[in-house]
Amino acid sequence: MHLIPLLCFALSPIQIDGSFNDWAKGVTSQEDSQFVYRLVLLPESACLQQLPEQKVVELGEYTIFFSPKGKGYGVSCKKGDEWISTYDAGIVFAPATTSTKFELRVNKPNVESPVYPFALMPKGDLRVVSWNVQFGNLLQMKERSARVLKALQPDVLLIQELDGEDTSETLAKFLHDTFDGVWTVGVSPVSGTKKHHRLHSAIATRLNLFKSSIRPMSHSNDKPLKAVLAGIATQGGPVTFVSLHLRCCGGPTGEAEEQRQEEATSIRGVLDNVAAPRFIVAGDWNLVGTMKPLKIVQADKLAIVDAYQPDGLLNATWSDTTSSFTPGRLDWMLYSPKTLTVVNSFVLDTADLDGETLIANDLLQEDTAELSDHLPLVADFRILK
Repeated sequence: MHLIPLLCFALSPIQIDGSFNDWAKGVTSQEDSQFVYRLVLLPESACLQQLPEQKVVELGEYTIFFSPKGKGYGVSCKKGDEWISTYDAGIVFAPATTSTKFELRVNKPNVESPVYPFALMPKGDLRVVSWNVQFGNLLQMKERSARVLKALQPDVLLIQELDGEDTSETLAKFLHDTFDGVWTVGVSPVSGTKKHHRLHSAIATRLNLFKSSIRPMSHSNDKPLKAVLAGIATQGGPVTFVSLHLRCCGGPTGEAEEQRQEEATSIRGVLDNVAAPRFIVAGDWNLVGTMKPLKIVQADKLAIVDAYQPDGLLNATWSDTTSSFTPGRLDWMLYSPKTLTVVNSFVLDTADLDGETLIANDLLQEDTAELSDHLPLVADFRILK
């Protein structure tokens, strides 16, 4: 009887995206020249970083502790007897939400991360960029922000985490100064006096935004959401956009997850009452619990943009080297598949780009990491009808 070995060499690198399509049947561990991989199985659906009990996985030279004792959340790591940063070990896994099956990856020691040439120019009819700019860094680090936006050349910007002092006028002026053209902006209202309540979302475009269509969103109890809707005229016809930011943190159960689902239900209700042929909905969904908030808004009507970082191996949009949480896919984009098609998409991590690409686009390798803990999510669309 021929047994499939548990550890084999992958013919090509595995994409850490939670889809498992690139795993051979029966294989649970493998490696390539840069990484070591493992499938992690749970008896019941749960989040690896929010388990009721600690789970320990040995992989490569590392001992990985999911939901470590004494903390109960996040990930910790040892190399031998020494505690080290999970980011130094290169620990990434997917999905970030509840599942019984996860794919996990760590770096091999003494192997440098490669950088890649990458084409940033827009394709198709319409480029949309969604970006959580971390407490208003977009307007606090204008020189760096301008570099990234000029490299991306968006037609429509869906922004989250503008600071409470950032108005539609200040954002429009910054974009005008950056691109030397007229931009129109719609923003969601602030919802309180605390810093996290004063963060808000925005839609900005150099195209024709219908000012009368700008619509801040709210809960059923009229409490404002960090979400805004607006209609924009494109050469192929009008498109309705939503920029959203759902409740942060928590796990698959509890107040935070319940609020995310409630917010998603409110947003879906608004979409159901807007007569429009084309929708693009994007932002920071904070999917650290279940996928239900995304599915509520999706409602079998919208499709998901699948975008990867320039190396093509990871679809994480968030990371923070000071955090006990590892990189994850928190930012998502949905679109109307009957009237729009995606011709190009990516998550911009400037650390992945080679020197020639950086120079050609006037970028620095540290630009995206210095600006935000979230990476820009970029999609180029062709309008079908």
